[in-house]
Amino acid sequence: MKFNYSLKGYGWAKALIEVDATKLEFTPSYLTDAFGDLLRSFVSLLIDEEEEVTVLWNEEPDEIEWMFVRKNGNELSIQITLYEENYETGKAKGKVLLNTECLFINFVHEVINQADQLLSTNGILGYRNIWEMHEFPISSYLQLKDFLQNGSITIEKKVDSQRVNYNDEQSDLQKELRFLNSLMKK
Repeated sequence: MKFNYSLKGYGWAKALIEVDATKLEFTPSYLTDAFGDLLRSFVSLLIDEEEEVTVLWNEEPDEIEWMFVRKNGNELSIQITLYEENYETGKAKGKVLLNTECLFINFVHEVINQADQLLSTNGILGYRNIWEMHEFPISSYLQLKDFLQNGSITIEKKVDSQRVNYNDEQSDLQKELRFLNSLMKK
């Protein structure tokens, strides 16, 4: 499996996913926070232990629906559907472009490699300037980097489902900065 994502002009990106003999390219626009929503969906699958997450990318006028289903903790089902009309009105008319499975960690690794590249190429502020309406998803990025390195998210304090106090919401800035600093060594 291969995944590429890059910014291609003000408010436009280019994405490629390649699985076996299937190669799909997309050009999401800033009308949806394409890359940010992708990263947040993986964090949701990790932290919230949701089994299914849907992400929409607006390609003007088409819309792309990514549906992720995490199975048995390790497997990820990916279904990509194209809607040639508005998503809400054209939902019944969607065309499934890809329906595959892979290891969850492998796909997260591919996506985070692209996040590393986006940061190295554009910077945090440059990403925002080029992507226009959306910030680089730094918190989701750091959580996923931590997951890839440690097998879980360790930079945030975790408590039971009930929040106890303000301090339980804090994270470890030194660990966060180490992840960002590692980009400078590449």
